[in-house]
Amino acid sequence: MFSSCIPPPAGYRWYYVRCGDTLWSIARKHKADFFSLVNANGIRNPSRIYPGMKLKVPIDGTIVSRHSFKAAKVSKRVKKKPPSSSVSFSWPVKGKVVTHFGKSNLMRSLGVVIKTRDTSVKASAPGRVSFCGKAGHFGNTVIVKHSSGYHSVYGYLDKISVKTDDRIAGGALIGVCGNMRKYGGRVLYFEIRFNADAYDPLMYLK
Repeated sequence: MFSSCIPPPAGYRWYYVRCGDTLWSIARKHKADFFSLVNANGIRNPSRIYPGMKLKVPIDGTIVSRHSFKAAKVSKRVKKKPPSSSVSFSWPVKGKVVTHFGKSNLMRSLGVVIKTRDTSVKASAPGRVSFCGKAGHFGNTVIVKHSSGYHSVYGYLDKISVKTDDRIAGGALIGVCGNMRKYGGRVLYFEIRFNADAYDPLMYLK
């Protein structure tokens, strides 16, 4: 009975899951970043939340939309690449970037969309799969946790080829690109995050 009296960590609020809730609906309801919500609670299987479950919800996040985030909800400060990175990231697919980080009319993207002829999506760096499942309009999504506080996010997947907790090498098969009419072919949504903050993947990719 005393657990409800414990204050949440700085930057978070407590939320108790209700019947009919999904991680996506909770993120939208609280204007929180879906991926930060997942990482803050160490959620490995998005289908295993249950009524009464206590979650930490970020209070300074933004609403996750289909392709980008409302600029009004996102800081205009351009984030720089964190120093002393020990992680070397490679392109998850070969193709053309059709949506850039932070660039859109009245909208702001926290990742990039890569149009490709390839079907195979490969891990950008070695790590452990921390999330597999549906992420709202991003569809089938995989999050890989790397060393030094980095994460990579792969969305718009047609199929997922890994499981939660799998340890994978750089270049290992993650899944298959989805085919989206909006882009006229196969695309991948890709993010790189450091301590839950999103940075321009093009600063990292080699």
